[in-house]
Amino acid sequence: MKRFLIVFLLCIPFVCYAQTEESKYYIYSVVSFEGEFDDKENFKVYFDDGKEIKRLRNDKGTKMKFSTPAGALMYFISQGWEMYLSGSTSKGASFQGTGNSSTSSYWILRRPCTKEEFEQAVKAATNNQKE
Repeated sequence: MKRFLIVFLLCIPFVCYAQTEESKYYIYSVVSFEGEFDDKENFKVYFDDGKEIKRLRNDKGTKMKFSTPAGALMYFISQGWEMYLSGSTSKGASFQGTGNSSTSSYWILRRPCTKEEFEQAVKAATNNQKE
């Protein structure tokens, strides 16, 4: 009986943890960039909210520019977003020994939300799909 009680008490934290993790919902957004690192105040940020990809704007509707990617990341963190994943895509071509390539970086950010907010975001994202 003592063994059962000890095993039961040891398992309670795992059961409670699993229940809280399953109940979390997140809104996701993809952030991409355009601009050169050495060109001050000309680093443009694009924001994909699941409905459209648009240039990031402030509360007054003005297009936002950042000096560095770190500045953009600090802005998003201050707005309640957290980094989920970062990555990059590359493309290029070559012909007779010469060629070019380009790489673009992106972040996938997420923000905790309620189940209702999550369902509304999914509905809004799927209603914009063309048939």
